Amino acid sequence: MGLLDWFKKQTKKDAIELKEEGNQRSIYATLNKAQGEGISHKEAQAMQAEILELLSKEDKNSAINFACQLLAKGQYEACIKAFEKIMEQEPSEKGTCENQIGAAYFFLGKYPEAIAHYLLSLQNGFDTEMLDYNIWEAAEEHYKATGDNTFVKTYLQHFPEGEARAAAVKLL
Repeated sequence: MGLLDWFKKQTKKDAIELKEEGNQRSIYATLNKAQGEGISHKEAQAMQAEILELLSKEDKNSAINFACQLLAKGQYEACIKAFEKIMEQEPSEKGTCENQIGAAYFFLGKYPEAIAHYLLSLQNGFDTEMLDYNIWEAAEEHYKATGDNTFVKTYLQHFPEGEARAAAVKLL
């Protein structure tokens, strides 16, 4: 997933800026498991409790930060569960959550699942330019892994004038 690459090409004005307001706090946590391993039921419950506590305090930004840290630390399954819970509690964040779930699946090498969540993110108003990049990246990786150009076609259906249009056309 090219989230960092996407941010690099944004101007400072276009980049997302996180601010602390009032008593709002950000909480970061890491589940201590080797990369790619699952989490225990007890760890999942603790993570869910933390997210629910943050959400009950109307601190959705901290809950999202918490879940993003799971993604950054390679805790992909935990990240997926965290964003699913946030999405359940905060439907207004569905676009963001679906994008991050897509990113977790991308890093797991599950490109069809990543694309499905990126498309849900697109339907829920997430940043079109970022999704152009993310969907193309997942479609291209899927093509490299399987030779199947189905998701290249999906990319072109949703982004007929997208940044990767020329590269996508070459794979058809």
